[in-house]
Amino acid sequence: MKKNEQVNILGTLFHNKTMSETVNMVMSMLRQDREETAHIITANPEMLMIARSEPTLQEVLAHADIITPDGIGIVWASRILNTPIKERVAGYDLLHNLCEQTNYYPFSVFLLGAKEEVNKKAAENLSKLYPNLKIVGRKNGYFKETETDHIVEEVNKASPDLLLVALGVPKQELWIYQNKKRLNAKVAIGVGGSFDVLAGYIKRAPLVWQNLHIEWLYRLLQEPSRWKRQLQLPKFMFCVVKEKITSFRFK
Repeated sequence: MKKNEQVNILGTLFHNKTMSETVNMVMSMLRQDREETAHIITANPEMLMIARSEPTLQEVLAHADIITPDGIGIVWASRILNTPIKERVAGYDLLHNLCEQTNYYPFSVFLLGAKEEVNKKAAENLSKLYPNLKIVGRKNGYFKETETDHIVEEVNKASPDLLLVALGVPKQELWIYQNKKRLNAKVAIGVGGSFDVLAGYIKRAPLVWQNLHIEWLYRLLQEPSRWKRQLQLPKFMFCVVKEKITSFRFK
């Protein structure tokens, strides 16, 4: 990929693509016969801050096939660093935009993660929203590490084109990275709490909140226990400004 098609935010290279361009890239991967599962990461400020103290996650990010800017904080950071990203490409929106493509190119999907009732309801609702989507399997996220081989076998038996993994950050990214060489799926994406929204257990912020870029606040009001996680955003912005000042000094 050309250098101008990637933006470096605190050492992580984001693909500078619109939602439409990203969907086209992923759909191209879904149409290919691949030797190894392509790993798509939708990264937000929280993930980047975790990676600063966890070398393993840094390694995962360095080897991802596509990293999209999931979080307005990433877009703001790119502007501060004078390398503006085209637009936010949120994981939940990417999921829906991909599923809409089944009207033109039906593909299969496997849902891995979340609680059993959430996983089941998410699968049911996806089927209703996208009748051409082939859901070939699902499994809740409450399994032990010793069961990983069995989970991989279950996924491979279903042979999905797209594997959606909702184990939370950074567990889902680490799980995909550790197993992608033996997974029989063309593309795997960590989707965080998307199953909870799909199942109706968590409400997506209204469009007006999304347009004002305060979706994070809406989520916080629904789940006050997330306040500690939200503290990562000001820490992230401090690191970005610090990097900006440092780069300016050495010009």
